[in-house]
This record gives sequence, structure tokens and C-alpha cells, in this order.
Amino acid sequence: MKRFLLLVTVLLVALGTVQFPATAQETSKKNYIVVLKSTQTDSASIHTLKELGAEIIFEAPQIGVVNISSDDPSILQKLEGNSKVLAVTEDVDIRTSDGEAEALNLQEAENAVSAQPDLYEQYQWDIKRVTRNGESWNINPGNKETLVAVIDTGVDFSHPDLKDNLVFGKAFFPGALPGDELKDSGSHGTHVAGTIAANGRVKGVGTELAIASYRVANNQGRMNWTGILSAITTAADDGSVSANLSLGTYSIMNNKQDRALHLSSQRAVQYALKKGMLIVGANGNDGMDLGKRMKTEKGTGKVYDGPLFDTFTSIPGVVSVSSTTNRDTLAYYSNYGSSNVHIASPGGDYGPNWPNPENDTSKRDLEARTLSTIPVSQGSYGWKIGTSMAAPKVTAAAALVKAQFPQLTAQQIATRLQQTAEDLGKPGHDEYFGHGLVNVYNALQKK
Repeated sequence: MKRFLLLVTVLLVALGTVQFPATAQETSKKNYIVVLKSTQTDSASIHTLKELGAEIIFEAPQIGVVNISSDDPSILQKLEGNSKVLAVTEDVDIRTSDGEAEALNLQEAENAVSAQPDLYEQYQWDIKRVTRNGESWNINPGNKETLVAVIDTGVDFSHPDLKDNLVFGKAFFPGALPGDELKDSGSHGTHVAGTIAANGRVKGVGTELAIASYRVANNQGRMNWTGILSAITTAADDGSVSANLSLGTYSIMNNKQDRALHLSSQRAVQYALKKGMLIVGANGNDGMDLGKRMKTEKGTGKVYDGPLFDTFTSIPGVVSVSSTTNRDTLAYYSNYGSSNVHIASPGGDYGPNWPNPENDTSKRDLEARTLSTIPVSQGSYGWKIGTSMAAPKVTAAAALVKAQFPQLTAQQIATRLQQTAEDLGKPGHDEYFGHGLVNVYNALQKK
């Protein structure tokens, strides 16, 4: 779920986020995001920041973005007036409150039929929907030379359905320890990775694709904005052909304090595109029309006039994904907007009778959710819903198109996915489904 980013940065992961409360010790220092005028971090700029008393917390050196800490109450004003600084904003620790996935009761599932069921066949309506019941695998299931970046909470490298496709992991948060890059701080990243390339009892969209995990959440779920940007640029440097960002923030376009976030994310996206990496983003789970101007209050008494800016999916070059159901309708939680949504993909819901006026949970269809991998320690397979589950199907589709047509650029791949999508809703592009539902089988067909 994405929420408004004004003075507080909030990260989307699945269906919810909460801010970590500041402690007394934390109040003596504040963190800031600094966008340098130089598009690459240089020693002179770092020296300037240190001269001002700043402690360097994290860097995205390829795009000139630095996360700093300082106990100087006037540091913000000093940075705003510095000749080497383009924009700066306060940064706060963020964490996910992504509830753990609801694990599949394997004993119950296995007792449902006389033989152990194939979980893909029994439950994964969403993977079947975009692969035409797996027929796309007969054309191109991917290969280990086609690398997909999962920029998320981490991935469980011990999972039997993933370990053959996981190539490496890297960690992008302050204080990361050796081994952290091979773990998931929750369950979100493992679910996303399985949606892309699981190959076992459950399947992903590209069963032979290679996955690299770029973990951006620490063990408490906290994430660092500059760490996310560094993960994006590093994934591009590593040769990833597509990257999944089931995360993001909202901000207000005319809010001065959000300018550093706009500029830094734009730099990261442009860097990725130049390197040939297509970014696919989840467009959020608040059921909002992102194409309209909005007003919102955040406890200060001030009203901020929109339009609302989605920090990643509103940037040109990013493929923005809305979420659909097993009935090919827009999921009740999915954001939408005529200028925001490029393509749709199944993210699941609780069936046609949820939500309902009575708030009657007995009317929920639990198998209308999406099933994929979760950490082995949490049960190995679990259910989730959200645009976070929709986006990775498009990320995998982009990688498969690259494997099939290696001459295509990132932007040409995005165009092909949109041109071969299955039209839903009003004819042509619309605010709910964009160009339509991603169709991997169609996208891989040679003309």
C-alpha cells in the first residue's frame, strides 16, 4: 500500500506500511537525502558534505545521490545553499508492515486428492492466465543468461522452487552483514521472485529465467531510500534486463521537500534505461485515481494541492502495472489513472463478494488470491494479493521478450508488451487496464 509522502517517506510493500517511531537517541540526529548537481558522486562533493559535519550513510554514486546524517539543526539550510547540491530533503527510517503471507495448508491440499497435487495445476490461475496455460513455455521459458532483478525485501535462497534460478544476492541497507543478501526479511521478496521464475511445485512466468536478489530491507523491515536507488543502478550495471519494483512512495508535485525524491528517482530510472534495463513498477493499493489532482492533510493543518506523483510509476520509462482479478476485472484495491497505468496483470483479490457492506469475511474466496513461494521457514508456499503480485508477471514477461528478441531495447520491449496485451475494459487504452492484460504467449510470437 502506498501512502502520501510529504515530510515522511513511506514504502509500498504489498498491502501496508507504518512509520517506525523515533527514539530519544534518534532525535539527536536526522537523516537527509542529498541530490548533488553532479550526476555522479565525486570526491569533492563528498568532502564538502563531510566539511559540513555530515556522516555518509549510503551512496548511489552512479547518479550523484547521497544519504547523510547530521546533528546540526541548520544542516538543511546549509545544504540548500551549497553550490554542489541540487536538492535535499529530510529522510526518515521506513519499514514495512507487510503481514506475513498466509501459508498454504499443505496437508489439507495433499489430502484433497489421492496423489500429491501439483500446486501450479491446482491453484495458480494467475500464472496460467498470462502464459496461456503454460503454452508460452513451449516458445521460450527463459534462460540463465537472462537476468531479472528483484529489488525487494530479499529472497530465501534455500527455497527448492527457486534455488536453481537464483544467481546471486546483494544487500543495500546500512549495517548489512555477510549472509543477509541470501535471506528475506519478511516474505514479500520471495513471493515476488517465485512469481517471476519459480520452477517446482509452483511455477513462475519464466521458469528458466535467472534471478538476482537486491535486498533493500534490514531485519526490522527498515529501508533506506538511497539504498533502493543504489540497488536499481547496481542491477543495471550487473546486466539485468528487467527489474521489479513492487515498492514506491507518493509525493505532491509542487511540494519543495519532495523535489529531491523526484529528481533522484528520475536519475535512477534514466540510468537504468541507458544501461538497457526496463523497470516495472506496482502502481499501489489504495484504489485511487492517480490521474486527478488531490488535496491531503498530514496533521500540520496545511493542505497540499496535487497532482499526486507516484515516485516510480509516474516516471517516463517505467512500466506501471495495475492489478486484475480471476474475473478479469480491476481489483478493488488497485490504483488507476489514464496517465499512470500502462498494462494490467493478475494480482488477485477475495472474489466478487469482497468487500461487502456487511464486512462478512465468510463471503471471501480465498483461492482468488495468488499463490507463490514464501520462505521455507514460513511454510514454503503462501497466498498474497496486491499490485505487488501483479507487477512481477510483467517483469518476467519483459525478460522473456528480451530472451526471444535480444535485439530489442528496453523501451521497445515495453512497447511490444503493450501492443500484444489482451484488451480489457473500454476498447484501446483506458485508465484501469492501460493497454490491456499482459499476454506472454502473444508477446513471444514472431511476426
